[in-house]
Amino acid sequence: MPDDQSSNTIEPEHIVSADVKDIAIQSIPEKFYGAALSARISEVKKTKESPTKPGDGKDAPKKRHRSMAPVIAVVVLLLAGVGGGFVYFNRDLLFKPSTPVQTPTPVVKTEPPKPAPPPPPPSAPTDLSATATSPTVVQLNWTDTSNNEAGFRVERRESASAYAPLTSLPPNSTAFQDSSASPSTSYLYRMIAMNEGGDSPASNEVSITTPAPPPAPPEPAKLPPAGLDSDSDGLTDLEEPLYGGDPRNPDTDHDTFLDGNEVFHLYNPASGKNAKLLESNLVKVFESKVGWRILVPITWKTELSDDGMAGTVSTGHGETFTMTLEPNPKKEKIMDWYLEQHPGTVSSQVTLKTTKSGVDGLVGLDPLTTYFPWGDQVLVFAYHLDDQPFVNYRTTYEMMQNALSLSVAPRVSASVTTPAVPPVSPSVPSSSPEPGATTPVIPSTPAVPTSTIPTPTPVPIPTVPAVPVLSTPVTPPPVPTVPTPTAATSPAVPIVPAAPAASSTPG
Repeated sequence: MPDDQSSNTIEPEHIVSADVKDIAIQSIPEKFYGAALSARISEVKKTKESPTKPGDGKDAPKKRHRSMAPVIAVVVLLLAGVGGGFVYFNRDLLFKPSTPVQTPTPVVKTEPPKPAPPPPPPSAPTDLSATATSPTVVQLNWTDTSNNEAGFRVERRESASAYAPLTSLPPNSTAFQDSSASPSTSYLYRMIAMNEGGDSPASNEVSITTPAPPPAPPEPAKLPPAGLDSDSDGLTDLEEPLYGGDPRNPDTDHDTFLDGNEVFHLYNPASGKNAKLLESNLVKVFESKVGWRILVPITWKTELSDDGMAGTVSTGHGETFTMTLEPNPKKEKIMDWYLEQHPGTVSSQVTLKTTKSGVDGLVGLDPLTTYFPWGDQVLVFAYHLDDQPFVNYRTTYEMMQNALSLSVAPRVSASVTTPAVPPVSPSVPSSSPEPGATTPVIPSTPAVPTSTIPTPTPVPIPTVPAVPVLSTPVTPPPVPTVPTPTAATSPAVPIVPAAPAASSTPG
C-alpha cells in the first residue's frame, strides 16, 4: 500500500510542462491539498475498474456516426422539399416585384384663357298685339327683330299694379297664349328679349280686356208624369176612347200589337182588319193653306188663323196643341238655327228626329216642342199642358207628328182671301208597311175661307172603301200576353212609344 500510494503521488512541481520555464509555480495551500489528491485518486480507480472492451474505444464513435448518416440525409431532404415548396407557393409574397420608380412629371402652370366678352343686348321686339280668344285666354303675337337673343320674357300687369314676369320663352318665339287670365279683367302686356349681355328695351305695351263668361246653359224642362194608363199599352185612359180602345185591355183587337204602338204608327187599335186611323173615321185632316197638314182626333176642335200661319188644336181637357211658323231667312240647318235662337244652349241638350212620314225635325229643351225646318221658315209644333198635372196625350202628339206632311216650300205670301191650294196628301211611312195592306189615298177637302167660319168645326171625311186584303196575309209573330191591371192598382207610367221592327208592323 505504501508503495502504491507513493507511486500514485504526483509531485506538484512535475505537473508543469517542462517547456514553460518562466511561469511561476503556485502551490496549493496545504488545507486544500488533501482534497485535490483524493479527487485524483478516485478518477484513477474508476479507470481501472472499467477496462476497455474489444471494439470499444476509438472505433465506437465512428460506428455511431455511420448509423446516423441516413437519418440525417432523410431529414435534410424533407426540410429541403418542405422549404422549397413553401418558397415556391409563396414566391409572390416573398419576392415582390420591384416597382419602377416613376419620375414625377413636372407641372407646368398655365394661365386660364380669358373669357370672351358677353354679346351685346338684343334689340327690342316690336308690333306686340293681344287678342282675347275666350274669357280666360289671351293670344299674344309680336315680331322678333334680333338674332342674338337667348330667349324672351313675357311680363303682365293689371291697371293698378307693376309689371311682373309671366313666363320665359325660347329664342325665335313670335307668339304666346296666356291661359291664366280671368274673365272680365283688363291686362297690359309687354315683351323683353334677353341674353348674357343683358335685356333689350321693352316692346310696345298692349292692353286687353277679357270678356265675361257665357251664361250657364238653360236647364231642360221637367215634364210632369204621364196620365194614368191602366193597361200599360201606351195609351192613357183619356186617349183610349179617342181610338175605340179598351182601357183594361192592352190589345183591344187581339192582333198581338199594343194599342199605343198601333196609334203611333197611324193604325186603328180597335179594328182587326188592318185599318188605318183615317180609314176608320177616328181622325180628321187639319191643314193650312201655307202648306202643312196633320191628322187630329175627330172629336177635337181645330182653329186656324186668317193667314194660315198659326193653328190650334183643343183637346177639351184643358190641353192644347199649336202650329206656328218662325222665319229662317238664311235657310240654316235646324240645329244651327235653334242654337242661334236659344243662346247658351248646347247641341247635346237637344235631339234630332225624323218622323214616320220622313220629315226631319229637332226636339228642343222642352221635350213637348218640336221644330221642323221648312224652306225659309221653321214649323214649331208645341204641346201645351196649360197647368195640367199630367201629360195625357203624349202618344197622340207623336201620332200627329208622324202624320205631318209639308209642301215643297211654305206659301207664306198668299193672301188671306186667296183660295187655299189643294192640300198635299200626307206621306205614308215607308218603313214597316202594314202586312197585307195598301197605301190609302186621302181625299182632298175643299178649303173654306176662315173669315166665314165663326167657330171652327170638324171637316167631314168621306168614307174610304175598304182596302182589299191579300189572299195569303202574313201572320205577325206572337207576343207575350200582357196582363190587364186594374185601375186601382195601376200606377201612372210615362208613355214612350217605341217604333216596332220592320218585321212586326202593327195592323
